[in-house]
This record gives sequence, C-alpha cells and structure tokens, in this order.
Amino acid sequence: MTRHAIKTWLPVLAVAALFTGCNQQMAPPNEPLHLQHILSFHQLMAKQPKLKPQDPGHFFADGRSTRPFVEGTVARGSLGADPVFLTGKVSQLPPAVPATPVDPKLVLAQYAEEFPVEVNEALLKRGRERYNIYCNVCHGQTGSGDGTIVMRGFLKPPAFWEQSAGDKSHFSRGLRYQGAGQIELEKAPAGYLYHVITNGYGAMASYSAQIPPQDRWAIVAYIRALQKARATTITASAPAAGNDAHPKGAH
Repeated sequence: MTRHAIKTWLPVLAVAALFTGCNQQMAPPNEPLHLQHILSFHQLMAKQPKLKPQDPGHFFADGRSTRPFVEGTVARGSLGADPVFLTGKVSQLPPAVPATPVDPKLVLAQYAEEFPVEVNEALLKRGRERYNIYCNVCHGQTGSGDGTIVMRGFLKPPAFWEQSAGDKSHFSRGLRYQGAGQIELEKAPAGYLYHVITNGYGAMASYSAQIPPQDRWAIVAYIRALQKARATTITASAPAAGNDAHPKGAH
C-alpha cells in the first residue's frame, strides 16, 4: 500500500476501531471495511431496543416502562426516624379557626426547647465554623445583624441579642407573624432557630440543601453562645481604631 493510500484510509480505520468492541459483525470477514459499513452500524446503535423515561411499554400489565417506587422505600440516609432532629418541631399548630385569635403559647409550644443532640465543645466549634461560612455574611460575627451584605444595602436581619435599651431589632419577626407576639430571639425556642435555617423566612432563603441537620443544630448552639456572650464578645472583638482590620461582619 502506498503512502498516499495509507493517509486516505487512516481516518476510516480510526473510526472503525472505536466500534469493533461493540459488534464484531460490522463487515463480512475478509472483505474491505468501507465507510458505509461504519455509518450503517452507527444507525443500528441509534435504533437499539430501549425505553426512554415515561415511554409506554408492553412488558408490565399497566403499560408503563417507568416503574413506581416500591411502597415503603426510603432513600439511604433519609429514614427520618427522629422528626424533632429533622424539623425542630415537637408538634403542629391546630387548624386555624376563622375570627379566632391564635394562642401565643401554642405557637411557641410547637418548637423544641431542648437540643436533640449533645451540646459540647466539638459541636460549638463546628457551629462556629459553619456560622462563619453561611451566616456571618448577613448576621455578622457577633450576631448583631451587621454582616457584609447588610453594609452594602441588603435588608438588615434581626439581631440575636439586645443591642441597646429600648431597641427592638432583636425581636423575632417570624414568631410575631405567627401570632406569638413580641418575642426576643434570646428567648425563642432552639427549634425555631433550627426551623428558620431549614425553611428560611422573609429575605432569608432555606439552607436545607447546603447545611445538613447536624450542622444546623451546631449553628443554633453557636448562636446560643453568641447570645450569652453578648456585649463581652463585642468588646473583645472590636478592632482597634485606625487599624486595617476587616469591618465587623466580614469573613
């Protein structure tokens, strides 16, 4: 075979090599491999027997190719055996009765007061790490609602603790909307804080996709630590005047 002929057939042979593992009968034995054989085989592959999602089928009695989940099937890691751990709630509000005011005690009673996980140093360290990743940018390092994007004009979230006498910026908007009245976030149930992280509220989106349940409880535990520290934390973390430190609330 001349060098010119090799150059002419080389691309065809390269394409043929990609298909030889799929079907050994592309061309009759001892016959030259032509481009039409390759194209013909490619068309056969495109028309191979298969069922696309939601295509009708004749194998099953209901005529559906897509099979429903077996009753009782639970995805690995999604059993949900502990609803308090997963939702932060211990009960649900009864159905609303028209023209009847909501009982504030029932609103608060639906949320867990106690942590369903052990609160220890490791949990608090994990909570601080996750808080600084996901929450700091809005709520600030100390939980006073002065995160970086708030400094740039974003809606200011409620503070986690009282800022000054008479300042009600630390009262929960969500609990007030539900009918619980004016509740300071320092006194809000731990399950409520977890519920907001999970489902979002107002301008805050749900973080259930980004933060697993264990880490959400860790963040709630760290928020409780910030609330207890309050002014002590602010004094200790305040940057010295005139230095080049990042503004409070920045990562």
